[in-house]
Amino acid sequence: MKEIIGELKTHPLALFADFRRLFLGRIISAVGDKFFSIAIAWWVLSTAGERSKFHLGLIMAVNVLPVVLFGPLLGTLSDRTNKRRVMLAADAARAALVLALALLLFSGRLNLWWLYSICFLIAGFGPLFESAVAASILRLTSPEKMPQAVAADASVLQLSNVFGSALGSVLMAAAGVAGAFLFNAAGYAASFAAVLGIRTNLDPEARTESSFMAEFREGLAYTFGHRPILSLILAFALFNFFVSPILILIPMIVKFRLNESVTWLAVFETFFALGSAALAASLSFRKSYGNIYGWLFASVLLMGLSFGGLYFAENKYLLCALLFGAGAALGGGNTLALTLFQATVPDEMKGRFFSVLTTLAYAVMPLAFMVNGVLAERLSVNFCIAMNAAAVLALSFVILLLPRIDYKPA
Repeated sequence: MKEIIGELKTHPLALFADFRRLFLGRIISAVGDKFFSIAIAWWVLSTAGERSKFHLGLIMAVNVLPVVLFGPLLGTLSDRTNKRRVMLAADAARAALVLALALLLFSGRLNLWWLYSICFLIAGFGPLFESAVAASILRLTSPEKMPQAVAADASVLQLSNVFGSALGSVLMAAAGVAGAFLFNAAGYAASFAAVLGIRTNLDPEARTESSFMAEFREGLAYTFGHRPILSLILAFALFNFFVSPILILIPMIVKFRLNESVTWLAVFETFFALGSAALAASLSFRKSYGNIYGWLFASVLLMGLSFGGLYFAENKYLLCALLFGAGAALGGGNTLALTLFQATVPDEMKGRFFSVLTTLAYAVMPLAFMVNGVLAERLSVNFCIAMNAAAVLALSFVILLLPRIDYKPA
């Protein structure tokens, strides 16, 4: 018991108040994001008619397209600007846009084109906020606590998904889709208040005067000039192509294979998120890793096996267990990769690097969502599950062949 208390007292969330403020603000806003994504998926599947599967794939593609188009430019802007101001601006803009979407729904004027347009704008501020966060973690903590801080930050999405998924159906039953939108706007406002309380100096690193485009090119040159780093990024981009469709396949399984209500969508999303949260949270107490590529191989292999199990499972409780395993694999893999990059990328380059990383990893997702939406419509949901699971299993062995990044734990 004393050891557990000691670990808790030395955890980055206990030691660094500003990191704790950012963490809590992100948890609240990300819970709202989960309500928002469940509400959008169910609204599209319920109102888009016979082509609802295609439109669900398209709206998910729209939500990641801005990351691909604007990510590196926004990362460069983050490196040149006070990170706190960047986060505040992104939160304020997203709160206003989600509120506008709720008002359209309340007035009965929301249609697919309004939804596509506003979701595109909301998603456009995501890479700006996330690149600023990635560039701030080390400055809000310490080099010794950085691996634990990265794991804790990686658990934000998973923890919020647990609460958001578990409460999503309750909120929608009580307040409807518009209520979920309003909650998301309030979440961004809460994140804004938390970031406003940060006192650590997050001004850009001192550097020689250079133009925006020169720094933009420098960030690209760093990423593409390091073969081990680029190899791992490209492997995870391929991983994302075959794993990201699970985000649209889960609602399809509930709606079309099981013929269940939004309650079971929330249950499945909860177990998927709970697996990610459990593993990411446990890794936040781990001070260092040994063979990090071996861990990555195990994570991708577990993801492929769990994903493949969805093809055969008809029992809802078995589906919950498989989604928990898939979530744990995804949370572990993401945490390990981010720790590796945080430990090796220079601090003054992090905003640009992580925006390029996000862009390359997300660039495949719009195509993945659209391809799986079409295949699910023309063939079947089960075909999509089998195809993606087989590809992930093959990719797990590719991880073992990648050139190694020189990782030296603090």
